[in-house]
Amino acid sequence: MTELTVPELERPRVVAGAEYLFEGSRGRVSLAELFGGHQRLAVHHPMADHSGPADLVPAADVAAALDDPGLRLVLVSRASYAKFAQYRRHLGWDVAVFSAAGTRFTDDFPATRHIPGAAGGDSWDDDESGLSFFRLDGGSVLHTGSVAVPRLDFLGLLAHAFGFPPGAGGH
Repeated sequence: MTELTVPELERPRVVAGAEYLFEGSRGRVSLAELFGGHQRLAVHHPMADHSGPADLVPAADVAAALDDPGLRLVLVSRASYAKFAQYRRHLGWDVAVFSAAGTRFTDDFPATRHIPGAAGGDSWDDDESGLSFFRLDGGSVLHTGSVAVPRLDFLGLLAHAFGFPPGAGGH
């Protein structure tokens, strides 16, 4: 298995959360509200704004690999909330999904490979998926790192990097 080096920022960067408003099932929420009462947040960037169902790492598998009571996993996409919610229902995800459409969030915290200008427009490399990590420190949101890895190795590498065995309830 390929080794994964999880980015550890020497000094986590303070995020100006007011810049990012996400659309979710209960309307617009801030980055700090994505934490949902947890101290740490993992944002899975599963897709950009594609027109059809994508070949994604199952959200349940990512959630199982990141099973930690102090960590909340959410999925954030550039797609509209209506489209992303449709994917959620279609694929049976039991993980909160949010749209970052109209924000710079996925540009400011890239965990997927974006190739501006490719094929005459913006192009996303569908072979990559990723995670961005944040933590709350007092009233501030800190970005602690982002990682992009090939989809086929995603869960194994993630489990290896964080010491989580893959699969539900695998502590």
